[in-house]
Amino acid sequence: MSTSKIPGLNEVFVPPVSQIPDDHTGHTVQFYADDSFLLDGLNRFIGTALGAGDSAIVLATPAHREALERRLQARGLSTAKSIRQGRYLALDAAETLQKFMVEGFPDAARFREVLGSIVARARGAVESGARVVAFGEMVALLWEDGKYEAAIRLEQLWNELGKEHSFFLHCAYPIKNFAQDDHSGPFLKICSEHFNVIPSDSYTGLESQAEQWRNVALLQQKEQAHDALRETKIRLESEIAERKVAEQKLLASERSLRDLSGLLLKMQDDERRRLGRELHDSVGQNLAVLKLGLEVLKADKSSSRGSEEQQFAECLRLVDQSITEVRTMSYLLYPPMLEEMGLEMAIGWYLDGFAKRSGVRTTFEMPEPVGRVHRDAELAIFRILQESLTNIHRHSGSLMARVRLIKTDNKLAIEIHDQGKGIPTPVLESAQHACGTIGVGLRGMTERMRQLGGKLEINSGAAGTTVRAILSCQ
Repeated sequence: MSTSKIPGLNEVFVPPVSQIPDDHTGHTVQFYADDSFLLDGLNRFIGTALGAGDSAIVLATPAHREALERRLQARGLSTAKSIRQGRYLALDAAETLQKFMVEGFPDAARFREVLGSIVARARGAVESGARVVAFGEMVALLWEDGKYEAAIRLEQLWNELGKEHSFFLHCAYPIKNFAQDDHSGPFLKICSEHFNVIPSDSYTGLESQAEQWRNVALLQQKEQAHDALRETKIRLESEIAERKVAEQKLLASERSLRDLSGLLLKMQDDERRRLGRELHDSVGQNLAVLKLGLEVLKADKSSSRGSEEQQFAECLRLVDQSITEVRTMSYLLYPPMLEEMGLEMAIGWYLDGFAKRSGVRTTFEMPEPVGRVHRDAELAIFRILQESLTNIHRHSGSLMARVRLIKTDNKLAIEIHDQGKGIPTPVLESAQHACGTIGVGLRGMTERMRQLGGKLEINSGAAGTTVRAILSCQ
């Protein structure tokens, strides 16, 4: 990019017409923050040309054309006369732009035809040796619309047109439209298409060269700070990306653990069912046959001595006790009543047995008949009941337990309430996480509900604990 040395303060807004090269050609660009800064410079640039009998072309927005018109009239220039003479062509930038744009990009042939005819008209309106100056902001409209490559190409087309026609072109861009990091490259390309670059008013408005140099030094410092911030941003983005990858791996691991947990729960239930049936069908039957044999032997030994009869009676008592315990273990592992008759009967049977074994008084409420629901839901609800009652018996110190089974719409819920000492806060918190050494039973209950898309709620305090499990019964 070729730029001139820093001009004097009275020359910095727009190149004076008197400094236009002898071949009357050139291409400059200005960046501005304040419209007044731009318009004041254009007033001198265009006004001086018209006053000297030269031609001027203005390709600008309606607001800028009107504001420039007012400034030119204020300095005593008759734009109407210049327009009649064909020396002043004030055109709408957007309308002119559309005449040579094809699918969002400037077409070289159309541009040469449209703009070449405009420059030729301006050239034909003045005598030989006079100058043609132009101001255009079509490129600024393309840039503002995010068409950066199209803006750069239009700058190049202006340069190519300058090889065919003699004119001096001045472009302008609002500096606020170059606020992003990815604007740096296109910004430098734009500058490289001009022989002179005029910085924004924050720089050119400084009153001395010393202030200008201080401003340059400040800009260099800001650039260093910006580079440091950019490096920090890149590093943070990299760390964020690494953290996201780690989080995704953690989530995948958690899903895998939950899948494994669900599989283990299913295997546990299947094994309980198998053991329950083995105890009931095999060991239970063997004990029943043993009892029958002992009773036959006792009948045959009716005349035996009293000590033998006492031994037979003790053997029969032990067999009866073993049969009862095996039957209880079998039902606790997997109650056949749950599969055969459903939750209503299985819960009632289990509560009766629990009350006898533990001494905890139980009540069972069911506002409306529940009927049968799918097997996994029945099993999950029953296991929640078992675990809750086990916790009441082992930990709460409560002498009562109230159980409610509720079916509403498509939801099935069971509530188990006690009047014990409550669950310690660490245990409740541990139940919500996949790690920890306490609250294993509660976490198992939570996982059962999660596997079926249900929810486990636990409220505990000085007045006791309420466990509520809710899931879909469809």
